[in-house]
Amino acid sequence: MNNYCYEVLNNVNEGIIIVKENFEIFFWNNYMEAITNIKSSNAMGNNLYTVVPSLNKNYFKNVVKNILNDGYAMFFSAAMHQDLMHTEERFNIKISRIQDENKTSLLLEFHNVTGQMTQIKQLKKYIKELYHVNRELKEKEKEIEYLAYYDQLTGVANRTLFYILAEKYIQNAKRNNSLLGIIFIDIDKFKSINDTYGHQAGDKIIIKAANILKKATRESDIVVRYGGDEFVVILPNMKDISDYKIVASKIINLNENVIYIDGEEIKLSFSMGISIYPNDGDNIDKLIVKADKAMYIAKRNDEDIYY
Repeated sequence: MNNYCYEVLNNVNEGIIIVKENFEIFFWNNYMEAITNIKSSNAMGNNLYTVVPSLNKNYFKNVVKNILNDGYAMFFSAAMHQDLMHTEERFNIKISRIQDENKTSLLLEFHNVTGQMTQIKQLKKYIKELYHVNRELKEKEKEIEYLAYYDQLTGVANRTLFYILAEKYIQNAKRNNSLLGIIFIDIDKFKSINDTYGHQAGDKIIIKAANILKKATRESDIVVRYGGDEFVVILPNMKDISDYKIVASKIINLNENVIYIDGEEIKLSFSMGISIYPNDGDNIDKLIVKADKAMYIAKRNDEDIYY
């Protein structure tokens, strides 16, 4: 190459090495001096793998041989081949064959991609942070949803969720021409227990009642804390009106209805009222009113359940 070409290559913003077919270096530009601290005078005339020993790797040398034989340019990315340059900065390396008359040489170009890799690393960090933020947001959404639809004391559905689910089950019952049962439940003598032993004891009673109802009901049934000491159980897909008796019997006869407060045994009992869709109403409000009235009749008559 003439002096003008050398001058141009010395001023490009990338490292340039040109080697003969026997890997003897005959051009080493100023940028290579800057990134390796090896002067051109010390590199010229010496073997490439002696001057840059980090390139003296079998996989790299095999690729270079293929380039000499086939003439296809090859590319080594800094991300995958950080070991090819022992510097703090990162370089992509492009190797091309130069054919000039009967002479064959290799052009090695070193593109500094440190800034790009730093940006990519930062981007990955942002993506990772964003992933964690999104996960936290989803967890918060679940927590908010839980607080919106479930009773904090007992963990069962609250009144808001009850009306959403009840409406859904009524629509299903209409489509399938099936029955839907509502059991309205009140804890007997709860006010007296609460006044005697305090609110903490009252909370224990409510939690115990919710657990009894969950254990006594079927997997498809929905237990709801309707408010205070009142609970509702939704009985979807009933085959017969008398099906409610099975669930009610389990609630009454469950052998876990005893709780101890201050060393004193308190036995829980419930008053229950029943309403059935469509017999007792075609919407949830009518069914609740009917079941509530039935529950008060059961309580007034000192019965467990009334329909």
